[in-house]
Amino acid sequence: GAFLIPYAIMLFVIGMPMFLIELSAGQFTGRGPMYAFEASPIFQGIGAAMVIMSFMGNGYYNMIIAWSLYYLFASWQRVLPWYDCSNEFNTALCNSTGMVSTTAVPCWNESYNPVAEWLDEMISHRISPSEESIEVYNFCCRLVMQDRSESITDAGYIKWDITLCFLLAWILSFICLIKGIRSAGKVVYFTATFPYVILLILLIKGLLLEGALKGIEFYIIPDWSKLRNAQVWIDAAGQVLFTLSIGFGGLMNFASYNKFRNNIYRDTLIVTIGNCLTSFLCGFIIFAIIGHLAVILGRDVDKVAKAGSGLAFVLYPEVVTYLNPPQLWSTLFFFMLLLLGLDSQFAGIENTLSAVSDIFPKLRQYKPWMALVYCSVAFILGLTMCTRAGAYWLDLLGHYVTGLSLVIIVLFEIIVFSWVYGARKIKADIELMCGFQIGWHWWFCWAFLCPGLIVALLIFVIIDTAPASYGDYVLPGWSQGLGWCMALVSMLAIPICAILRFIGSFGNPSFDGLDTFGVTIKYAHRADLISVYFYVYMQRLYKLTKPSPLWTERKNKETGSTGCDKIPTIQACTNPAFETPEQTTWDTVL
Repeated sequence: GAFLIPYAIMLFVIGMPMFLIELSAGQFTGRGPMYAFEASPIFQGIGAAMVIMSFMGNGYYNMIIAWSLYYLFASWQRVLPWYDCSNEFNTALCNSTGMVSTTAVPCWNESYNPVAEWLDEMISHRISPSEESIEVYNFCCRLVMQDRSESITDAGYIKWDITLCFLLAWILSFICLIKGIRSAGKVVYFTATFPYVILLILLIKGLLLEGALKGIEFYIIPDWSKLRNAQVWIDAAGQVLFTLSIGFGGLMNFASYNKFRNNIYRDTLIVTIGNCLTSFLCGFIIFAIIGHLAVILGRDVDKVAKAGSGLAFVLYPEVVTYLNPPQLWSTLFFFMLLLLGLDSQFAGIENTLSAVSDIFPKLRQYKPWMALVYCSVAFILGLTMCTRAGAYWLDLLGHYVTGLSLVIIVLFEIIVFSWVYGARKIKADIELMCGFQIGWHWWFCWAFLCPGLIVALLIFVIIDTAPASYGDYVLPGWSQGLGWCMALVSMLAIPICAILRFIGSFGNPSFDGLDTFGVTIKYAHRADLISVYFYVYMQRLYKLTKPSPLWTERKNKETGSTGCDKIPTIQACTNPAFETPEQTTWDTVL
């Protein structure tokens, strides 16, 4: 309950403003993230960092889709694997639904145990079959990972069942994206709406379960003392960024397909508020089930509540066992998870493919082949997650790929658009596309609130950074180093692209007059020639922070402008100020 308050606040002060900025950048330029930062060309690396992070995140996310497929196929068995305690992966702590009474046949043999203390300990730690089919730590399935190795160094062999599901996940992604945005745009009409039908059914059924009210009360009644904990606010900000896909580049890419006059202000309100309400709805379903499990297991609600994938792979499977026939509802549920996963994959894959085609326009006619190569390479790279040590690799990717990197990318993004390019200009561009004025509170959020809160988020993320672990097993040092390398790959794209853009400007005719060759010839007699060089380089860097013609190209076409927004070339070598030999005048110019 306490989390809902900072979540709503962060949605309005960070989520909505950042969402609107990304949509406006993509729609204003008609380009993906690689060129949506032409508002300040020297920061083009931010778009490259987004694409790299999307590529690495897609492989990690597709494994979650593979697990959904695995559970989907397991749902077709006569008895669901998580329905009772008769499976190989069950332990003595397992407790089947309805096996709480001593007259039933429990998975622990309590009638044969004379020690009351031992019995109390067993009862207090009993768990459901679905919870035991997934180890609580970070996506680790006993149902899926029955022969998990003891360490990440012991890869063992590739598991054929998980590998086939992983392959099928990439095949489905390829089929849906074979024609790019045209095919994906049609598929999402179904994949984005069908889950709501299942959620409403699960909500109704969940509210009818015993103990549901107990879980709902825990969900909506806030513990006000939690609001004094800074970690709650940081978690809320991170949740908003992640659920709205801010900083991944997908929003810019999809917005680039919009018409120039599309009302992105309306789209921002609909999507962000709809996203928040959907999360709020899912919370009722989750905590209704948590309240029921608390009654079944004899625990308090806060002892049953789990974070992470346990919500999807423990609590939801538990509730479908109460619906008849359970195989039908389990199939529908995991089919829903599959659809939701594919929706997220569409954004990431299409974002990467569009970035490649923007850099190499001739490849656009070979979009199906690009998708095939992409999916094939990603499948091969992801085979490490299909081994006996796959759970460790999955956790390593999840820990490093979208953690610190995402926060740094979002921080650079808001600084570039709100301070380098200008929050007032962003506001004016949005008003031009929408045809009406928007409130000044947006400008205030872009200029002050968003940068300040994201800096605070970055500080807490750095302080809270800990080595990747799997339960009590801390991954070895070499794997931690590999994880940091994966994180740095995306972050280093920002300075590397800036250097390359600066070097490339020396062959750009629009920078004529800012070359050191002309300065050397004209001012060779000056004692402070190094200062002249410094001034010329600073002028070149300054110009690289100003919008390039690509930024206003679409605007000029739509509005009939003659290109008056172009930045005039700075002719340093013909500037009269440089002709004055007096030292005082030169100092004034500097």
